[in-house]
Amino acid sequence: MSIASKPKSPEPGPPQWVSRTLKLVWSFGAILGALLTALLWGGVWGWIGPVILSLAIVAWGANFCWPRSRDQNRPAGRRYVLRVALTMGVAYPILFFSALWLYKRGLPHGPLGYLIAAAPALPLVGMFLIFQRFLREETDEVLRASLLWALVWSGALTLCEASVWGFLETFGKAPNVWMWAVPLAFFVQLGVTIPLAQRRYS
Repeated sequence: MSIASKPKSPEPGPPQWVSRTLKLVWSFGAILGALLTALLWGGVWGWIGPVILSLAIVAWGANFCWPRSRDQNRPAGRRYVLRVALTMGVAYPILFFSALWLYKRGLPHGPLGYLIAAAPALPLVGMFLIFQRFLREETDEVLRASLLWALVWSGALTLCEASVWGFLETFGKAPNVWMWAVPLAFFVQLGVTIPLAQRRYS
């Protein structure tokens, strides 16, 4: 009597080539986008950096929340990716380019100017609210623990780097860096801590 072979369980996560592509887009896109934003700021091609950054963050969200099996449906993950896509893929470029367009035409003066200048920061602030919403809605303890682990380490690294750079800058040993680079550094480092967290909790 032959023993029935055990059905092969679906492989977790996205196909390997998809996962690698998303990780490459995120890792290199975040670094390249941050560098281009700093180098080309105020120029004709100043829009390239924010667009690459937005796409990189959307790619990270898609890779992190991809269902871990083909027959697994994760509504919290789908909502998370949609929120990230709308926040960083739509709202951030629109607010950034609008503020830049108004700035070049000398419009942001007076109290209104403060609102225009601060508008591009709203999607970055919104990302942390999206993290909180995802952690509240997601029922998979592994996904929640891995995201928390990655957020803690990315935040700790960012604070340490900002502290060291701040003292170097105070004593004239480093050039001035715009403060909006701090959250960008945080998101760039998520491209490193998320794969480490997924490996740790796999």
